[in-house]
Amino acid sequence: MSYELVWHTKGKVLLLTLEGAYLLEDAIKVNELVLDQLEQAQTPMILLIDAMKHNPPHNFADIRATQTFQDHHMLSNILVLTDDRIIKLAMMIIFNLSKANLLLCENWDQVQARLRIISHPRE
Repeated sequence: MSYELVWHTKGKVLLLTLEGAYLLEDAIKVNELVLDQLEQAQTPMILLIDAMKHNPPHNFADIRATQTFQDHHMLSNILVLTDDRIIKLAMMIIFNLSKANLLLCENWDQVQARLRIISHPRE
């Protein structure tokens, strides 16, 4: 298994950690797991993808087709943590038509800053 899906902030932010190769089978399973959480959500949620140890995928189009969660009405934002330009490009290709906002971060400080802004936009 090249992924782990856990709560970063219960009921608000799901953390998907990717390591190594992310196979099409993994993408299908992750889609199911994320959709399950979105269906149970009481308020719009954020998906945080930690791709710092992720190998760049070669099958962008195939993975993109499996990630139907990206159009769920309870997904407000997708944050991607990576400092790799190829992975950034892959994530932009996979999520460019998503209804959720896509935000790219290069370190955990940027992630925390984005989460603060998203969670408290008027403070």
